Amino acid sequence: MPTPPVATSAKKRRACDACNRRKIQCDGEPPDTQCNWCYHHGEKCTWNRVPRPRGRARQGQDRSRSATRSESRPGPDSRPDSTDPPWNADTESPDNPTQRLVSAEPQVADKQYQPLSASPLSLPTPPITNFPDQLLSPSVSEAGPCFGKLHFAGYNLGDINSYHGIPSFSEDGKTFIRSRTGQSAVFENVLPDGHEQDPRRVRETLLSSIKAMQHPDQHLALPDRRIVEEHVRFFCSSFFKLEFPIVDCVLFRDTVNAAYEPLRGPDSPEAIRAKACVFSFLSVMSLFEPDRQPTSPPVDGDVFATKTHALLPLALQDLNLTVLQTLLMLAIHRLFSGQVPSASLLHSLACRIMFMLGGHTLADPWLMNNVADRATRERRHLRRLFWLCFMIDKEICLRTGQPPAIDDEQCVLTLPEGYLDVQYVDRSFYTNESLVDDSAVPLMPGDLRLGLIKSKACKLLYSAEGLRKSDAELLRDIRELDEDLEQWRLSIPPQHRPVLSMPRDGARTESIKCPDGIRSIVIHFEYHYLIATVHRATSRCGPESSEMEGIRTSHLLTVEASRSTLLYLRFAIHVLLEEAFWIIVFYPMTAATCLFFSILVDPLSPNAQSDLDLLDLVPELIKHIRMRSLTQSEMYHLQIVDDFLAELIRLGRCAIEYAVTRARQEQWSEPLN
Repeated sequence: MPTPPVATSAKKRRACDACNRRKIQCDGEPPDTQCNWCYHHGEKCTWNRVPRPRGRARQGQDRSRSATRSESRPGPDSRPDSTDPPWNADTESPDNPTQRLVSAEPQVADKQYQPLSASPLSLPTPPITNFPDQLLSPSVSEAGPCFGKLHFAGYNLGDINSYHGIPSFSEDGKTFIRSRTGQSAVFENVLPDGHEQDPRRVRETLLSSIKAMQHPDQHLALPDRRIVEEHVRFFCSSFFKLEFPIVDCVLFRDTVNAAYEPLRGPDSPEAIRAKACVFSFLSVMSLFEPDRQPTSPPVDGDVFATKTHALLPLALQDLNLTVLQTLLMLAIHRLFSGQVPSASLLHSLACRIMFMLGGHTLADPWLMNNVADRATRERRHLRRLFWLCFMIDKEICLRTGQPPAIDDEQCVLTLPEGYLDVQYVDRSFYTNESLVDDSAVPLMPGDLRLGLIKSKACKLLYSAEGLRKSDAELLRDIRELDEDLEQWRLSIPPQHRPVLSMPRDGARTESIKCPDGIRSIVIHFEYHYLIATVHRATSRCGPESSEMEGIRTSHLLTVEASRSTLLYLRFAIHVLLEEAFWIIVFYPMTAATCLFFSILVDPLSPNAQSDLDLLDLVPELIKHIRMRSLTQSEMYHLQIVDDFLAELIRLGRCAIEYAVTRARQEQWSEPLN
């Protein structure tokens, strides 16, 4: 095989266009000497880009351009001139991020350098690959709500802008997938016609809201009171009350009385707020599967959620504890139903009301022993709602890439007294109903300490400040978060402790304790998801850093955590309860997306085929969770989930076959020595 030409010029070389785009060292010499990278990738070296002025010439041009802008723009809100030359890796500057990578001390990143990713779903940087030229410019976000950017190998591949966290790839992102799979059509059946909600369901909701406003007596009527009372009794005697303390049983019975027996008439503000709260409570209780539901006929959660929405403009006239729990329950219903944007908006509104009521600065109310006092009961419930807001806030933040609604520095984050003592006790401890009364320390949906680590990860890795950090600073923060997660894991009793890695062999899982409830399963999923989220941040590091040991290790940990998520789903599938379907399904969907990109990066790796086999199991595993009858809106969303998984599996299989075919062709075409 001929050896690549070697440039011998001693003067400072200018990188070719391909090496400049990838921010790698170039040994080519214009106009005829081909660099090593282009030679081995079958590309032609070109030097067509316009060089950026340096030194005094550049400063003079910048001053001239700045003066021109000042003369031409009418005011301070005008946009800067879009004809500025792009950032050049060859520019000699002490603030150049690529030059800082060799420094052992973290430094402040260049303020002009803006990473493309703002989402924890960004993916690890693969080995340098011959990407299509179309991927070199960032794509414009498609229409629809944008929940963050998908970042892969330094390229903007699209947005997370769907109602269930499924990535919506840009055309450039689809071009990248086509280049790895050899397929001309990708994700054509996912989100058909750009609809992220069922159009029929949207029309029905709008019509129901209009009818409710025109005929409130008919369309906003309360259900039979016996149905509400039975759901209240079921909630107050269940373990679910500690995991999701959405209402205080004593206070909520007063709310039910105010809705059905209003003292000032059915149109009074108190009656309207109480009515909305009852509707919101029933929408959450509708998420239970038949085995745990009361004996009364099932309620349609979507119908009651629509009724709550119709009453919100009137209920928000006066802000109190009833309105706060109404909004929070409605947000939980939307989140459990897979409607993330609606849940995010309602949750943000609930947080603002919680701030107004002072729930974020309350001293620990569990230090008070007077349970019968109504004021103490209200303070305890307000503090419970604060922790619910906090946990949901960090969950939405990590899922969507949006900033958190709650600033930790403005809140008292002291854990409730006795919280760690009851955090991981067996459920048999709560067989005595007196231990589940309203004075009991709440368990919350997950571990509050893990929620604090989530918040720290959002701030260090995915905030505006975190996205400007250098590679050295980023790796330092990842190590710090990794140590926090390991300390948390080791603090958990062995029988409840998440494993570092789930074995593929089912026979080797005998040493792993079977989970005793949905909360234990969620904690396992959250741990593996956080490991992947923390280490996935290394995808923002430049291609020239891809060979650093820390980045390679983070890539392996990200992929292994995603495998463990799917393997744990297979292990714990028989314990999963379908009311948590839309909470649980997020974790395997994210893990499946990560494994899919891992296959695209290296389709010939020894793990590629086994990872594809694992992906092939996900649709069947998800079907085992959803046994209850679904609403029309849920069925529509579920069909999108099924289509997305089917497309991932098809394209993953195509990527492996395409890589094998190309490898054989290259082997046949290689000249004999």
